Amino acid sequence: MIKDFKLPDIGEGLHEAEVVTWFVDKGDAVKENENIAEVQTDKAVVEITSPYAGVIYERGGEEGASIKVGETLISIKTESEGMNDGEDEKDESNKKINSHSPSRRVKAAPTVRKLARQLGVTISEVTPTGRAGKITADDVRLHEKGNEAPNLSESHSEPIKGVRKKIFENMTHSMNEIPQCTGMDEVDVSRLSEFRSLLKNEVQNSTLTYLPFIVKAVALSLKQNPRFNGRVDKENMLFHYQTDIHIGIATATEDGLVVPVLKAADKLSVEEIANSIEDLSTRARAKKLRSDELSGSTFTISNTGRSGGFFATPIINPPEVAILGVHAIKRKPVVKDNEIQIGDVMGMSITFDHRVIDGEHCGQFMSSLEAYLEKPELFILKGG
Repeated sequence: MIKDFKLPDIGEGLHEAEVVTWFVDKGDAVKENENIAEVQTDKAVVEITSPYAGVIYERGGEEGASIKVGETLISIKTESEGMNDGEDEKDESNKKINSHSPSRRVKAAPTVRKLARQLGVTISEVTPTGRAGKITADDVRLHEKGNEAPNLSESHSEPIKGVRKKIFENMTHSMNEIPQCTGMDEVDVSRLSEFRSLLKNEVQNSTLTYLPFIVKAVALSLKQNPRFNGRVDKENMLFHYQTDIHIGIATATEDGLVVPVLKAADKLSVEEIANSIEDLSTRARAKKLRSDELSGSTFTISNTGRSGGFFATPIINPPEVAILGVHAIKRKPVVKDNEIQIGDVMGMSITFDHRVIDGEHCGQFMSSLEAYLEKPELFILKGG
């Protein structure tokens, strides 16, 4: 019997998903609960397992295809049912070959497997260099050439898919739809550096970086400047002020940037923020975040860290109306008490939707944020 496995709703409000990687091909034997595909939703990459044991009869689309919830993801000829004459013999043969062949467990896209067959390459002998031990087309070609050094003059390309495709679409929409303006300034964080050093040994289960303090300062500044925590309803020409403060933390992974969300950040202590950031970023890189942990942000922080420059022009993460970029901290001359001293100075950039936020609003927000970062004792007075 052929059973259709339809794409389930694997996240709140999910309508469709993109097939990023197939782990099985037509004719492959598959066990119950074995991984068959990796799909990309609006927020996360999710591995899909087979609900049946049997032989792959048909797939719902190739890699890069979009499949709607309720549509057939894959069809499986189950082992427990009888099969039809000639086609059955063919599938039984495929099942035996695929179950015992050493290439059965190889991770490679169907197009790569086809290339290997065309070039006469035994795919199980190819050394993988792709993500998660996956064999790429270049791996197959290099093996076919006898491990010769690649010709660097040859063009190299890779598909834009998965997380990178979502970034591609979101950033294009953001720049095409939103008139964006960026304000830049530098802030003296010398006292914050001292404050952080005093507290480092007091925080449990986390490395206390500057980011938790920045998140706390942003949360308090958003309460004072609620316009930056708003939403645009273009269809009804309304501007909505959000009552909750949920801060997205742009996090680099091997697939691209993802934005795990720190919920109710204004209600958390610096220590709680530090522990939450460490947990979210670790699971983001391991692709273990739930879809609800990647949605609902009202404001985003992009931290380029010490390896980045001093200023940048971060792109707004729709439907938000602003994004903060925080950058390298450098030892620079600063003026204190009418004297030139050496201090720790951080560059920051705030990009905002100029349809609903003016330059004056930007100045007020940055002044509020600078005050918290320059005088971290205000965290205790204002927010704990």
